Amino acid sequence: MDWSSVFGGAALIPLLNAAIRLAIPTGLAAVGESFCQRAGVLNLSLEGMMLSGALTSYLGAYYSGSLWVGVPAGIGGGLLVGVLMALFTLQFKTEQVINGIVLVLLAQAGTSFTFEKLFGDLTLTGRFEPMGNWKIPGLASIPGVGTVLFDQSPLVYLSVVLIWGIWYLLNRTTFGLAVRAVGDKPAAADAAGISVYRTRWLAILISGAMAGLGGVVLVIGQLGMFMQNVTAGRGWVAIALVIFGRWRPLRVMAGALLFGLTDAIQLRIQAASGGIESDVPFELFQAMPYLVTIAVVVFASARARKSGEPEALGRPFFKGAQI
Repeated sequence: MDWSSVFGGAALIPLLNAAIRLAIPTGLAAVGESFCQRAGVLNLSLEGMMLSGALTSYLGAYYSGSLWVGVPAGIGGGLLVGVLMALFTLQFKTEQVINGIVLVLLAQAGTSFTFEKLFGDLTLTGRFEPMGNWKIPGLASIPGVGTVLFDQSPLVYLSVVLIWGIWYLLNRTTFGLAVRAVGDKPAAADAAGISVYRTRWLAILISGAMAGLGGVVLVIGQLGMFMQNVTAGRGWVAIALVIFGRWRPLRVMAGALLFGLTDAIQLRIQAASGGIESDVPFELFQAMPYLVTIAVVVFASARARKSGEPEALGRPFFKGAQI
């Protein structure tokens, strides 16, 4: 295999470009999850939110003929799962871990069933051209950096703005202060007049919208199709990246970029080695990003256990509880 075709100077720019594209779906879900966990809610339904967002965005784009119709449709799909997660977690106060796993299983079965009923099978029915790139005039012509940062899908630009917005909301606003207070000391926050119930509701919905948009980027911005379990475990990776990033949105996004870079590298290695004609099983290449993520998270957890973790994470709040 010619390694220069994978890591050579000519291949570096396309590799970094692909890394950003591949990182965005996981990064959106992970940043939204970090916001939700800072409010004290352990949302394990990310995979289901992303799947629902992927399907509803596909259906919206396919039946309307407009890719932009699929964007709010996909966000709505993620929000729908978010509403269910909030109802179970906050209204009925059931176990958060079980809630998340049940919703993922429900979304996996529901999206596969719906797609099969609408299109007859789970093959590559109804493909469309994904959203094209927007070159930012002037900036896109900067040697090297311009192609990587300023020649991307408009959904990538939107995602970057939203990720920065989540960081700003969490760290520079009164609402962000309330979110952090609710996640650390919910009884004290309640005594100070902050509605723990409403704050956690909003945090879960923000997480659902971000994860749903991750599904949108995957389907409308990259693949132009839907298939069974199209998210391929990215929701679970996003949860792991929250630990890696110590519940800080920008660090979490850095972890997503590492995941995207590893994914881009394995795709390039597959292409350079001849794909299925190679003696190395292609499943081994596909597992690379997940193995790297697990290794990094284990290393980060060993070094910084409990560092940055919200004190009330995963615990329901009962009004009148001791401070």
